[in-house]
Amino acid sequence: MNYFISEAAVGGRILPFLLQSVHQGISVIDQNYNIVLINQAACQMLDIPIEQLHDDPSLENLFRIQAERGDYGEGDVDAQVNERMQLARMSLDQEIERERPDGRTIRIQGTSLGEDGYITILTDVTEQKLQQVEQEHIQEDLQDQLQASIQEVRYNRDLLVNAINAVEDGLIVFDENGNLVLANGPIQMLYPSIKRHLDNKTHISKIEGFSLPDRADHTDHQLAEGGQPSTETNLQRFFVEQKLHDGNWYRIEQSATANGGRIAVFSDITTYKDQTGKLQEHTNKLVKMLQKEIALSDTQKEFVSMASHEFKTPLAIIDSNAQRIRRRSGRITEEKLNQRIGNIRSSVERMQYLINRFMDFSADEISGLKLDARTLPFRGALEKLCVSHTELDQQVNLQWDLSDLPELANYDENLLDQCFSNILSNAIKYSPPGAPITVTGRATDRYLLIDVEDEGVGIPKAELSRIFNKYYRASTSSGIAGTGIGLNFAQMVLKEHGGHIELASEVGKGSCFTIYLPRALGEEAQPHQQAS
Repeated sequence: MNYFISEAAVGGRILPFLLQSVHQGISVIDQNYNIVLINQAACQMLDIPIEQLHDDPSLENLFRIQAERGDYGEGDVDAQVNERMQLARMSLDQEIERERPDGRTIRIQGTSLGEDGYITILTDVTEQKLQQVEQEHIQEDLQDQLQASIQEVRYNRDLLVNAINAVEDGLIVFDENGNLVLANGPIQMLYPSIKRHLDNKTHISKIEGFSLPDRADHTDHQLAEGGQPSTETNLQRFFVEQKLHDGNWYRIEQSATANGGRIAVFSDITTYKDQTGKLQEHTNKLVKMLQKEIALSDTQKEFVSMASHEFKTPLAIIDSNAQRIRRRSGRITEEKLNQRIGNIRSSVERMQYLINRFMDFSADEISGLKLDARTLPFRGALEKLCVSHTELDQQVNLQWDLSDLPELANYDENLLDQCFSNILSNAIKYSPPGAPITVTGRATDRYLLIDVEDEGVGIPKAELSRIFNKYYRASTSSGIAGTGIGLNFAQMVLKEHGGHIELASEVGKGSCFTIYLPRALGEEAQPHQQAS
């Protein structure tokens, strides 16, 4: 016997345990075609209630149950049962797969036990079949992809061949062993002997009248990089200019291929040889013009971005004054009405100034903002800006003392107004509602100083050096609308006035922006120059 069962196990529970634990279905019929053993897995696969087999354990009853519920398809039930009983009586070893009505596929393996009966093993191969189908689909997809790749390679090859033949320059390729691989029409015309060597893939040394210039055979000024190479890239690619047997000058460029071969391109430069200097000069001029155009375009874009940003404050002032006029319609005094209208017109004029500034923007202004400085009220203009920002929102708690600043100064009113408005707007925007904001004017021997101090979110110390960079926003500004160009614009304006801006800040405690303007702006201002 090729198995072992101990005597102790024969009468025990090991057989029922095995029948319950195996995932395959097992059935055994005796010589009288009665079912003497069938496990739960087999009943589940065949969808046969075990109770029905207790009443009638014959194989014929099993076939009849399945035939009556249509497992064998349409037809006479008795005929279907008799047909299967005849096959069973033949006691043939067999292996078949049958698809159940519920879609499962069951593999049935029958083995004759001779006079002792017949044993059947049932295996649910549904998942296996599904995986097989999936694998077949994957294989079909891979085959389709392979065919597509082959078609693409052929298409690209044809494109390459056509492109090579269309090139006016001579092109010749050698493999890693120095054997001829490819030569286009122009190189064959230059060296007729090459044509008969193509099919044989002749070594370069055996092509009559042909040779490639060696880098070491030419002086430094004839090499592409000039001088001896120091990098692997220079070693892989170089060119020389050489007069060949037909009396023409050629630029012969050689490159190493990935597999160690060589590609050489012969370009006829005879008609351009004497014009190299002029071409280079013209190229340099074009590059400079292009760089200037790019710089001008970038500057114009920046100006548009800044102008768009600067529209926000005058629009807010216009909206605030318009709402106040509407709320107090019929009750507002003529003096207050004129004041509100004046604020609106002032904001409109500021926006019109920005628009005109953009329309007049030219290449001459590419170096930066250009000032339109004149003697104008200084202290009063700053106080007016403070009033305008206070009226934007009832919760704004803005206090100012600018009494130490000069009455007049020589400055660009619109630009400096925008600069100061940006600083005030930021102080309001990044401070809690009702938090105090103070504006203080001071004068020293060298500067006119304006401090704008708030108790807002503050700026981390590590970010202070970048806060005036264009588009940069502090990490503490998260969730608060902004573009990151206002402070950069303010810095540019102050620089054009000969001043600058400094910042002291601490996270959670607030910030203090200090505007520095040369004291000379106030000393140079003359009352009789004041614009009407």
